Amino acid sequence: LCFPQKLWLMVESERFQSIWWSEGGKCVAINEELFKEEVLGREGPLRVFAMQKMKSFIRQLNFYGFTKVQRDFGRSPSLPEFLAEEAAASAHSKV
Repeated sequence: LCFPQKLWLMVESERFQSIWWSEGGKCVAINEELFKEEVLGREGPLRVFAMQKMKSFIRQLNFYGFTKVQRDFGRSPSLPEFLAEEAAASAHSKV
């Protein structure tokens, strides 16, 4: 399988706790430390991706058009503000 197919299957699977759809299903959320251990740390026949470093994984995401969404966790936006930010971010990450 190619990278986007593997990524899709991982996000859809309940076997991986380190990667999931964000609320609304428009973004992929990743717990970086757990992802390094759970996915990138696999070896042999259990290996999912050829890369073992987060930097390489992020490079692949960028290659396929994904972008990092910066969130300001210091404030709690109103629902309309949150939805507007989510819509703007998701416009850049559609595959």
